[in-house]
Amino acid sequence: MKQRLEQAKDALQGEITFAAVLADGSLVTSEKKGIAPMMAMLQQDMDSLRGACVADRVIGRAAALLMEKAGAAAAYGAVISSHAREAFQENGIPFFFDREVEYIINRSRTGMCPMEETVLEIKDAEAAYTALREKLAELAKG
Repeated sequence: MKQRLEQAKDALQGEITFAAVLADGSLVTSEKKGIAPMMAMLQQDMDSLRGACVADRVIGRAAALLMEKAGAAAAYGAVISSHAREAFQENGIPFFFDREVEYIINRSRTGMCPMEETVLEIKDAEAAYTALREKLAELAKG
C-alpha cells in the first residue's frame, strides 16, 4: 500500500492536482480542482476508487468523506484540513500529509471552501456524497 501511495504522491507534478493508483495498479490523474476528479469518477463507476491509494494537493473534509464512500485504501494530501484529519481518523483511513490547516479556504480567499462547509457537521459518507451532489448542482445553476 505504501508503495502505491508513494506512486500517487509522485504523480502530483506540474498541473496534476489529483492522482490515484487503483487496486489493479493503474494510475489515474486529473488537473481538475477540488472534489471534481473524485465526483466524476464516482458518478461514472461507484467502485472505481475501491482499494485505491489517493493523492491530492488539497484535502478537506468533503474529499476525505468521498474517499470513505469510495472505499479508498489510503490518502496523501500536500495540505489537509483539521476537519479532513478528523474524518480520516473516524473512518479508519490511513492518511499522510505535509501541512495541516484549520480549514480549506475558498477560491476567492474570503472564507471556508463551500464543499467543506457543506459537510462540516456530516459524519456519514453516503449523506456527505448526497449533500455534495446537491451543492454542486446548486452552484452550477449560478
